[in-house]
Amino acid sequence: MNNDDHKAYHRMLNAGGSMWELDAPSEPVHPVFARAAQAVPNAETLTTGSGARTEPLPQDFLPEGVYIEWLQQHYGIPPAFTLEQLPDFKLYWLETGEARKAWQNKFKNHVIYQWKRKQSEREQNPHRTTAEKLTDTSWSDSLDI
Repeated sequence: MNNDDHKAYHRMLNAGGSMWELDAPSEPVHPVFARAAQAVPNAETLTTGSGARTEPLPQDFLPEGVYIEWLQQHYGIPPAFTLEQLPDFKLYWLETGEARKAWQNKFKNHVIYQWKRKQSEREQNPHRTTAEKLTDTSWSDSLDI
């Protein structure tokens, strides 16, 4: 749209009344709005770029053995820990009902996150009994009284 067309378009819009009172012009059509109308697909034809479909987490979801082995090889995560994460993962995603493409990968990332979180907590809180924690006076070592 050249400058004269642009001015004519705005003159037509400003010819009378408020913008929301104007009927949609038949001519000239603003190029941005024309492209936007053509770019919006029908809901029936909406697909993802790779052809993979998004779907909610299946009720019978189980991680594939390949992912469990991969987690053990690359992160040292024991298979028992991986399977312990399944109930929480399923409860959350079944409740939200959110649709995703790659549930196996989503579960893998969840397990990695939980594993790192557990390792971090272990480093911050070394194994001590409750009695040791309650009688700990190491905080007073730096005080000069």
